[in-house]
Amino acid sequence: WGAFAQTEVATTDQAPYQAQVLSISADGVELELGNKKLQSIPLDRLRRLNFSASTPGENARNVAQQVKLRDGSEFGYRSFALVDGTASFELEAGAQLSLPATDVHYILLQQLTTAQSTQWQAIVQSRAAADTLVLIRSADALEKLEGIVSGVTAEQVRFDFSGQTIDAPLTKLAGLRFFAPAAIATGRNRSGELKLAAIVRDRSGNRWMSAGVSLPRGGTNVDLDLQGGATVKIPLEQVSEIDFSSGSTQFLADLEPLSRETSSSLATGGLSLGLAVAGAEGLFGARARSLQQPGQLALGPSLEFLGSGSISYRIPAEFTRLRGEVELRPSGNRFTPCQVIVKLENRIIWQERLSETGRRWPLDVAITPDSRLRIEVAAEAETPVGD
Repeated sequence: WGAFAQTEVATTDQAPYQAQVLSISADGVELELGNKKLQSIPLDRLRRLNFSASTPGENARNVAQQVKLRDGSEFGYRSFALVDGTASFELEAGAQLSLPATDVHYILLQQLTTAQSTQWQAIVQSRAAADTLVLIRSADALEKLEGIVSGVTAEQVRFDFSGQTIDAPLTKLAGLRFFAPAAIATGRNRSGELKLAAIVRDRSGNRWMSAGVSLPRGGTNVDLDLQGGATVKIPLEQVSEIDFSSGSTQFLADLEPLSRETSSSLATGGLSLGLAVAGAEGLFGARARSLQQPGQLALGPSLEFLGSGSISYRIPAEFTRLRGEVELRPSGNRFTPCQVIVKLENRIIWQERLSETGRRWPLDVAITPDSRLRIEVAAEAETPVGD
């Protein structure tokens, strides 16, 4: 406990400082400062509790055995079973998690090659009318079968396919993708949609989209009520960060832009004929897009750039931080690298060259209320490929 006694506390109205977290509840976080003074902070004034000097990155997660829930939670596991529609997981930290299989988006069963990973992402992001069993055909090829997953043990998956029952060895499978009725697949469970209260990250690199977080005084476990309805206990010493900023977040995609520009070649439809195509300027450049896909609803609306362009906003009053993730997300295997630049009053505050897929670059910079924010994307080709 001594190693975690001092936690970095970041609030919406002052610089981060060190304190000891005594308890967490729906009413707020109780802290003890260095002078033994007690302090209570409401959750809507908290941005983040950082329990470690450095947060594990994506590589810390057990990518060989990975689960993604429909609420956006992602975690690795030691063992997994499915009985009578209930999926049960033993987590890396020894915690247990059980939930309806319809709350699970997909389960990756083993490490994939680069070629297999590309096909896997296409499969889990596609529409489906049934459960999907993904078989490994070769180092470069996967094959999917649609049917019903009726059970999973430590050795095999029982799968009903076209009226036949198949017992498929786990060693021959890339993973499973579960079907859910539309009401569940779009983020609603039987008790209705739960509001995201915090994103909790642990030292194994897992991410938990939580509707409620609690830690009793003297407790050793942090209790999480996930946005999808399941509950899980994470040992306190395994918690790396609790991000409460979702309660004080405004999405850029929901704001009215000050200006929007596209590259001249795309504004004419990408044609070199000198002909303007009516409406082409609205198809390319930046546009707001809601990622209505399982496992991503909790992240909110996004900005998508089709080709080069820019978009500008006026930062609303009281907002002091710009946070998010940036990624290349082409619809196929080919894409054009690009430069992404974020400017505040024409001053560069963040930039990155995106040159690979399957990776997200984090963005977390200070901004000034009522200032002008501009995002620029420049593809490294006159006629770019990919999104």
